[in-house]
Amino acid sequence: MSRRLYLVRHGETAGQSSIRYHGATDVPLSDEGRMQVEKLRPLVRDLEISALVHSPLSRAVESASILQSALGRPPAIVESDEDLREVNFGAIEGMTAEEIEAAMPEWYRAWSDGEVDGYPDGDRIDEFRARVARAVLGVVERHPAGDILLVAHKGIVKIAISTLCGVSAAEIRSWDIDLGSLWVLRAMEPWTLERKNVVG
Repeated sequence: MSRRLYLVRHGETAGQSSIRYHGATDVPLSDEGRMQVEKLRPLVRDLEISALVHSPLSRAVESASILQSALGRPPAIVESDEDLREVNFGAIEGMTAEEIEAAMPEWYRAWSDGEVDGYPDGDRIDEFRARVARAVLGVVERHPAGDILLVAHKGIVKIAISTLCGVSAAEIRSWDIDLGSLWVLRAMEPWTLERKNVVG
């Protein structure tokens, strides 16, 4: 039987991750975010997870804890992976799209058109993608037996799918990755996206 990688994006944060670009900033889950993740409990209850891996940022740590408590059998391994941190948005951390456009109209236009190579005073996009791709490949290599539950961020979910399933960065850029959503990848050659953007 093929093993699976279950990818979860954390829930809404106290800093409104639904509208604000919180990347490296460590903002906690809001009550709404906790409820979003709680709704996934029935979907993971019967899974046999061998390893639970999460980003070290508190919104992912708490989301992982909620899901861990829902599992019928505790995973043998629970670990935090530093390289699963979200991208550092630099000068635009914590801003809304409208605030970014007002403050940096030319950069915002280029960014919207996919023409920038990084964030002002933040991460370069190619370096971020490379870091996360290495981390995701490292997770599946470190835990070769059994299913894996990985709890992280929007950018990490996108890069994981792109890396393992061969979806182009250009295609996946427009995908919606909902807060508190579950994505299921099945280990084949290449990995196959089995379930998309499932919310409780």
